[in-house]
Order: sequence, then C-alpha cells, then structure tokens
Amino acid sequence: MARRPLHRRAARGGAPGARGGGAVTGAGAPQSAGWVARRLRELLERDGDAVRVRRGRILAAQGAVSAVKVAAGEATALVRGSRARPYRVSVITPVLGGQEWRTLARALGTQPVFGAALLAGAFPPEVERVFGVLGLRLLPERLGDLVLNCSCPDWGDPCKHAAAALYVLAETLAGDPMLLAEWLGRPRGELLAELRRHARAPRAVVDGAAALAEPDPPGVAEPDMPSEPAAFWRAPALPEPPEPGDTGRAAALAGPPPAAGAAEAAGAEEAADLAELLAPLYERLADTGHRGR
Repeated sequence: MARRPLHRRAARGGAPGARGGGAVTGAGAPQSAGWVARRLRELLERDGDAVRVRRGRILAAQGAVSAVKVAAGEATALVRGSRARPYRVSVITPVLGGQEWRTLARALGTQPVFGAALLAGAFPPEVERVFGVLGLRLLPERLGDLVLNCSCPDWGDPCKHAAAALYVLAETLAGDPMLLAEWLGRPRGELLAELRRHARAPRAVVDGAAALAEPDPPGVAEPDMPSEPAAFWRAPALPEPPEPGDTGRAAALAGPPPAAGAAEAAGAEEAADLAELLAPLYERLADTGHRGR
C-alpha cells in the first residue's frame, strides 16, 4: 500500500455516489463555496507532482472517481485505474476538539450575517477568517497537512489516483460545504443546532430600543414641530436620509461573541474583536442592498 502525505483536497468535479458531488466541471458549485474548490485545486497543483496531478485531473474528468464519502477525520473514494478492481484512496485530516467547535459555534452563531448564511447552507469565505481569529484552521495550508493512503503501488506525492480523488473531493466539499465541518469532526446536525441556539440566545450587548435608535446625521438638526396642527401640512420637507452603507454601526450592533471557554489559548483576545472582522462583509451586503434599490 502506498502511503503519502497530501495537501488538502483539490477538486474539479463531483463523482457518482459522492455526497454533494456533480459533474466533473468547475462551474457546478454554489457561488458561496466555489472558493473552497478553487483553493484546493490551487494547492494540489502547486504542491503535487505536476505529471501525476495532470493525469489525475484527466482521470477525474473521465469519471474514474466514485463513492466519495466524508467522515470525521477521513474522506474516502474509489478510483478506477489500469486494474479491474478500483483503488481505494483515503485523505486523513486532524479534527477539531469539542471545545474548539463550541467556541466556533458561539462565534459564528452570535454574528447575524454568518449565522444566517450558514443556516441557509451558504459558506462565505469570511468564515475562514473567523477560524483564523480563533487560532484554528478550516483548510490545510500545504500538501503535508494531510495524510493520503492509496492501495496502488505508486509512491508518488500524490499518485494520479490520489490527485483524481482530491479534485473530485474538493468539488464535493464546495457543493455541500457543511461536509467540511463533518470532515473536521463536527456532525452537520450538531453544528446547525448549536448555531440556531446561539442565534436565538438573548443579546446582552446592547439595549434593544437604543440599538434601533438612529443617531442624527452630523450637522443635521431635527426640524421643530409646528405649534398649530393646521400648520403641519405646510411644514418644510424632511431632510434627505443618509446614504446606506454605515457598516460600522452594523458591525457594532453585532458585537463581539460572548467569551469562550478553553479555546482562548488559540486567540481569545483577538476573538473579542471578531466584530471588526465582519466590517468587509457588512459593507458588501450594504452595497448590494443599495444597488438593488
């Protein structure tokens, strides 16, 4: 049995029997998670043996990969080669501990944008930044971060069967990004339940009524009400509302997540500033809403 360390899964398409997989193309994944497949393909092509990676890409495109399964710490697939019996490939990754997952669920679930996106099945790339703030890793960074087992006799790094499996696995993960959580050790149902629980939890960060009160724009005074009711209809027009896009206030309302438990050693001090990392995402959503008017 050939055993080789491999970088994270990089794929270009799904496979028959793959959870979340589809045709072997790079265009089938949801936009919210296509970045996952792209990152994995780039890593495979950067760190892997060029000849074997190219052959693996051809195998994947020919539909040689099947039975892709993702479980805690290990993803497996069958790859047809020159022999009658397909080769078995497994990709092993370290899993996160229970406390680390609880910290992640708290950090993501208490942020309205992230919680809503994940519960809806989306997987924005900003989620990886939350992992980083907590000192955790969502995706491997190099080939040696993973361990690959293949039943073929080739000791390549990776062999063409492993490369083919990684191409398909990456697209499978992009098509169903919650499989990433399962691969890292958290069952989908448990993670979604934790996200819902934190999303419903009472917020003690700000007073609800005060949070909804918009401050007056700088330099704009509120007009006085007419002293006589009949004069109300002759009052001057209200000032123009400010342009949308004040992302600072949105991020401030989201607030930092509650203090975590033992995973603070991985970056709890930075976790307190998590809301600051959400500013680009809030800004993007605000711009999208403004353009849709």
